[in-house]
Amino acid sequence: MHLRILVTGTDTGVGKTQITCLLAQGLRQLGRRVWLHKPVVSGRNPDGSYDDVLALQEQAGPDQPLDTVAPCTVPEAASPHLAARLAGVALDMDRYRTALAAVDGDHDLLVEGVGGVMVPITDALETIIDLARTARLCPLVVARPQLGTLNHSALTVAALRQAGLEPLGMIVNHHQVVSPSVATATASEELTRITGLPVLAEVPFQPDAAHAASLASAVLTRAKATPCS
Repeated sequence: MHLRILVTGTDTGVGKTQITCLLAQGLRQLGRRVWLHKPVVSGRNPDGSYDDVLALQEQAGPDQPLDTVAPCTVPEAASPHLAARLAGVALDMDRYRTALAAVDGDHDLLVEGVGGVMVPITDALETIIDLARTARLCPLVVARPQLGTLNHSALTVAALRQAGLEPLGMIVNHHQVVSPSVATATASEELTRITGLPVLAEVPFQPDAAHAASLASAVLTRAKATPCS
């Protein structure tokens, strides 16, 4: 069984790229081949680089062509449909599906989403949900532990379910140092109560190889028990 996972999140900046890379590391520790893909990246650095592209290409396997990792970039730090319009780049579902077909094969595939699930990625206002549904990707939802995560997570899961996409589970990601609080201490438990989804991992700030392995094992076990339809 090969995994086809959409690593999505409750918002921009929840650490989707970090979790995608960490999961790739863990799956490789389990002896699995992994390819990475992000349909579109917006927000160019002053030196012309893109942080997400650099991070994902660094974690790409030796057998994956680097130009298939993040095949579309647009300079402006904005929603992809706006950034593409400003750059004069045409973004449509056919382009995304063609790029996804290029990374299909005999390996696990981790597709990192863009912003939150309802952010438009085409000028027709289609979202990553539309791409995931046609490409048969299983969503894995990355959430913050801070105050506000219950609302954002519930809305994200509801949107996915309304589209017929049942998430594998959730990852609570401490992507930055946060002050201890009732909200952070109870986030995992309350997210499960509210969404009915298991929290497969609570990833600490600056995770290590052991956390990568634990994350991968939890995701793989869940995927085997509840395969995507």
